Formats: sequence, C-alpha cells, structure tokens
Amino acid sequence: MTELKKLIAITACIIVSLHLSAQDTEPSPWSRFAMGLPTHIISTPQLLMGGVSSPIVDGFTINPYQPASAAGCLNTTFQTSLQSTLTKMEEGDSTATVNSGTPGAISVVVKRVGGKYAVSFGMLPNTGMGYNVSRTYEDAIVGTTREQYDGSGGTAKSYLGLARGFKGKKWVSAGDSDSVLVTNHTLFLGAQIDYLFGEVIQTGRLDIFDSTPLDNRTRASMRHRSLGALFGIQASQILWAKYDADKNFDGSTTLYFGATYSPTSRIYTDYKKIVETVQFLSSVETVIDTTFYNDFEGEGVLPSRWTAGGSIVFDSKSGRKLLIAADYMSEDWTAFEGDEQIDFLGSKANWAKSTRTSVGLTLSPKNSGNNSSALTRSTYRAGLALDAYPIEYEGIQLSGWRASAGLSIPLEGSRSTSFVHFGLSAGKRGAMLDNGTVLVNTLEETTFNIQIGVSLTPFFKNLWLTPRLYD
Repeated sequence: MTELKKLIAITACIIVSLHLSAQDTEPSPWSRFAMGLPTHIISTPQLLMGGVSSPIVDGFTINPYQPASAAGCLNTTFQTSLQSTLTKMEEGDSTATVNSGTPGAISVVVKRVGGKYAVSFGMLPNTGMGYNVSRTYEDAIVGTTREQYDGSGGTAKSYLGLARGFKGKKWVSAGDSDSVLVTNHTLFLGAQIDYLFGEVIQTGRLDIFDSTPLDNRTRASMRHRSLGALFGIQASQILWAKYDADKNFDGSTTLYFGATYSPTSRIYTDYKKIVETVQFLSSVETVIDTTFYNDFEGEGVLPSRWTAGGSIVFDSKSGRKLLIAADYMSEDWTAFEGDEQIDFLGSKANWAKSTRTSVGLTLSPKNSGNNSSALTRSTYRAGLALDAYPIEYEGIQLSGWRASAGLSIPLEGSRSTSFVHFGLSAGKRGAMLDNGTVLVNTLEETTFNIQIGVSLTPFFKNLWLTPRLYD
C-alpha cells in the first residue's frame, strides 16, 4: 500500500508540473475557427469510457453531462480533474510537438443519503483556442516577410440542475419458499440551466524585415454569452435476479437507457476588430496608425444537441461487476445562425454536423474480503470514441478517434466512498478522407493524454442534510 501511495504522489506531481509548464488552451491550429475546438467529455470517469455519458448511473461519481444522473448519487459528492496532453502535429515535412494542459469539469452534487432529490452545480470547459503558427518567405517586392497568426481563449459553461428519482420494487424468489424485495426498476429525471461565457482573441501580423515599409497587425476579439438548458432522462430495468434459499445474492443482469436534449439557444457576441500599421524595432512593436476599427454586438442561434445510449450490467455473487455501454451524440452546426458581420470560419471552411460515437466498459473485480488490496477493489474502465467535429475544411470534415483506459482507486483511510481516478488516452485528428489518410497539405495531429481526478464524499458517519436523532 505504501508503494501505491508513492505512485499516486509521483504521478500527481508529474501531471501538475506538466500542467504548469503548458498552455492552458487548445494548441491545435484547427482551433482557429469559430469559438475554438469543442472540448471532449472531460470528466475523468466518463472520459475513460470513451465519453459515454447519457446512460451511465454510478452512485459514487458525478456525471455532469447527464443532469438526471445526480439523482442516482448515493451521497453529497465533489468531483474535479486535471489533464495534460502531448500533441504531435505533422503537415508535409514539417512537425511540431506541443504540451498543453487544462482543468476538467468541477462538479458538485448535493443530496441527502436515501433522498429522492438532488441538486447539482459546477463548471465545464466548452471550447478552447490556443494556436500559434507562422511562415517566412521571400516576396519579390519587399523582400523577406513573415506572417504570424495566433489565437487564445475559449468558452466554458456553468450550470445549476435539479434531479428527481423514482424507484419501483418487486419480490424476487429466494429458494422454493421465500422471496426478497428488491428495486426492480428506476427512473431518473433531471434538468439544468447552462450559462455559456468566454472570449477568444485572434491576431494576425505581417512583418516585413526591411524597416522601410510599415508592418500590419489585425486583431479580432469575440466575447460570447448564452443562456441555455439541458434535460435528461435515465431508466433501468432488472432483467433477472437470483437469490438462494438463505437470501444470499447469486447474480443479476440490469439494462440501462439514457438520453439528453439541449434545445436551441440565443448567443450574444461582443465583437471588436482593429487593423493597425505597426513597426517592429528590436522586437518592440510600435503602433503607427489605425486603419480600420469596428465594434458592435452580434446575435445568433446555437443549434440543438441530443445524446442517447444504453448499457447492460452483469453482477455476480462474488462481487464482480461488468458494464458494457454505448452512446451517440449529434449537434447539427449547419443550422447555426450567426451575425453576418462576423466571419466565424473564413473562406475555406464551412459548418458541419458534429457527432460522437462512444463505446466503453467498466470492470470491478470480485470481492476478496478484508484481505483485498486497493487495486482489487478498484474499478477499471476503457473506451473508444469516434469524433466528427463541426468544421468542414475544403469539403472534408475534421474528424478523429480516441482510445482510453484507466482505473478508479478507493481512497484508503478516508472511511468514505471517495475515489481517485487515473487514466491514459491516445488518438488522432485531421481532415480524414474515406481511405483513412488526411487531405493533402493539411494538418494531422496525434495526441497522448494523461488524466488525474478525484471524487470526494463525506465520512460515512457524517450524514449531510439528515436531521440528528438526538441533540
């Protein structure tokens, strides 16, 4: 156990050091479009299963992307995570490697033990932008010239939700002459209010090495805000359950279904663009004149989004548990209505339908009693996701895949249902053709990601929101 604690501490230090030395936004040049690249499912327990979210009910962790799941939490829970990503970028003969890091979702569920209602709130990363690209060439008129483009910022969502659980019970035979009352089916309903906010800033520079002609700098900023909603439903049904004559559990199979829907919402954008002539002298940029300035508030409509999925859970008498799940997400950005004065995409890109197909599994080993180690009491997760992004470049949609695996380890000595989560994922992204190759003269990215997260619950005797029997 001492070795495990050392491993946890060392891994945490490595991830924190990588995070502190990395960019805090999406470094991909593909993030130059619109509000930046959409952030993947970034709550560690769901991320390790390839992003499966709508059907997952886990009483010990929070599923912030499914508002109904809060009703399935067993206790008040706090959850957050941190991740670091190594991205290798390739375009033709050029390559670059970038470290980046970001905090994950920060989520809280407030629920009384055994209660029917749960309140959830928190904050989720939504999109990210953090590219920095340049090229140097010889111009026939002005000589050596460098073009540089960079972007920063992104958007996030804060949310507040309410969930309600319903349970049905049934008598199940135990031997030939007895029975056991079990929860046969459940229904969880949830709704939450989302507030999207954030700002992205893009800057383009034209630097002529000859000091005689003046240089150019173009800067555009978009500050977004939008109020939306998310509705969720989850249901479960025991397909079969078996108990022996002594009422000991012998096994069961349970089917789960889940879905979410977010309707269209209005988005407001404070847009500002300024074009200036500047001069670079000894790496100092001096503004000479302003040639163009525009400042206004734009308005648009964000598209609706839905997810649906299912899972099946096999429980055995030894305590072993296997969950197999699949999930699908769709968000049609071709229906996006933006202000015509704002150039969200540029001349070579168009909106596309964004989708995510995820499959994942969870395995809890059999219970070995009091002599079992933390690893044998851990939950192991793995998953695969196929992503189609809302950007189409030169007629080819940006897409990719991600594979992930990890485990959730119970916090020893906490005397609670708290867990620490570790995971790894790897994937590729680019303007993929049907034959699996990328569009010529476009960027292909390979990513490797490390995640660490925690789900914290109170000490088991500290029953939050439960009135005391005695003063």
